[in-house]
Amino acid sequence: MQYFTVAAAIMSTALFASAAPTSTPLERRACSVAYPQSIGFPINYDIHQDAGKTNVRDDFISFTNIPAGSYGCQLEVNFPAGYTIESSGNSKVNIFTEYGANKGSLFGTVEFASSPVAPTKYIINSATCESVMTYRMSIASDCDAGRVAFADTKDAGLTMTYNC
Repeated sequence: MQYFTVAAAIMSTALFASAAPTSTPLERRACSVAYPQSIGFPINYDIHQDAGKTNVRDDFISFTNIPAGSYGCQLEVNFPAGYTIESSGNSKVNIFTEYGANKGSLFGTVEFASSPVAPTKYIINSATCESVMTYRMSIASDCDAGRVAFADTKDAGLTMTYNC
């Protein structure tokens, strides 16, 4: 009799457990995207310098449309296949933070390039989201001449992703 009672208890527990609701699979969340502040697109960037770090022309990029409470801000570069980017000499670009407590610090280094056959995407760096996030782009070399120029549009260039 005890055997029957124990077996019945185990069976009812197993049946109850199998009838318990199952959780739904997690859905991948979409990131929000902020575009650089501008009067309109395209934004034409032309970052260059002559040898000896003379005739320097830096460009600035600012994001002012990130909602309060956002998290995981990530500065990204996206170019469709074959996107035109003009470059010459030493075209690596340093990106410096121009806001908050870390103003003036190196945020990342990038060589703007696109693939002739596939879209190109790379992440420069991530930071805590702020209401205004501004960066300065400058040729990275302290002595070589260099230039990089491209048009930033809604389909190509720099963006800030957040809430991923």
